[in-house]
Amino acid sequence: MFVKNAKFVKFIKKKISRFSNQLISKIMKQIIWSVLGLSLLISCKKEPAASTAEVKEAYDRGTTEMYVESSVYPIVEDINEVFKTYYNDADIKLKMLSQNEILSAVYKDSNRLAIMPKTFSAKELEAFKGRVVPKITPIAKDAVLFITQKNATDTLINYNDVIAVFKGAKKSEKVFVFHDANSNIVEKIKTDAGVSELSKNVYYAKTVEEIVAYINKNKNAVGVVGINWMLQPDAKIKEGIKQLRSMLVYNDSLKNYYAPSQSTIADNTYPLIRTINIIDVQGKTGLGTGFASFAASDKGQRIVLKSGLMPVTLPKREINIVE
Repeated sequence: MFVKNAKFVKFIKKKISRFSNQLISKIMKQIIWSVLGLSLLISCKKEPAASTAEVKEAYDRGTTEMYVESSVYPIVEDINEVFKTYYNDADIKLKMLSQNEILSAVYKDSNRLAIMPKTFSAKELEAFKGRVVPKITPIAKDAVLFITQKNATDTLINYNDVIAVFKGAKKSEKVFVFHDANSNIVEKIKTDAGVSELSKNVYYAKTVEEIVAYINKNKNAVGVVGINWMLQPDAKIKEGIKQLRSMLVYNDSLKNYYAPSQSTIADNTYPLIRTINIIDVQGKTGLGTGFASFAASDKGQRIVLKSGLMPVTLPKREINIVE
């Protein structure tokens, strides 16, 4: 009887042990699946929030791309660098292009933010009709320069003579050097000359560095550039421009020649002045709005003044009276 009871007890213990192990295993599986499910749920909830944060854009935050006409790139780069120190969450990526490339992108809606030394005509603005009303913000005035070797004997130039050369009405030994065949400067000269192409007496360089090198090697070369690069040369052209100088340009109205400078831009005595505009066709209050407001503000205009260009509005200057 005792032996039978012992066997029965042993049998019961074995069953209980097996049942316990199965129960523990089942509970552990449920715990593991619960943890995995909870993890997936949390990650799913987090992903949309992160995605939303990436695309959200406002006047002081977000990421966007801005196209900049090559002749005014240095001043735009300066303003952008200071803008980012005020707004750490703002990331505007600058891309240097020719005017024609920028206009093509803006009209086709592949880019909605640009800076160019161009004033749009009423006809050009009609292209945006029914799509968006462009916000155009003037931020600075610059000048078109004619630059030659420092030891060149000819230091004066008349813009009308330049136009006559490209019309074919006047002969010249000079070779005019431009940065890109599609630049704002080339487009202006083609329009003024009434020609579709500038083919004679011309050399097109791919970079400002190439323009400087070409003029230094050729005594008859005349570079046609925006003043911004000469006032704010980068390391690649800093040494090369020391051997160059800007020519005095004839003002038809005043019957005199004037050198390009901040003061002659300010008083309009220098004849070849352009307005640098921000063109924003985003159709919303985004980074373009924030950048334009900053560039046109007192802070932005001080950067323009310091660069040597002419601000659209002069920064305020406080006068402290010392007794």
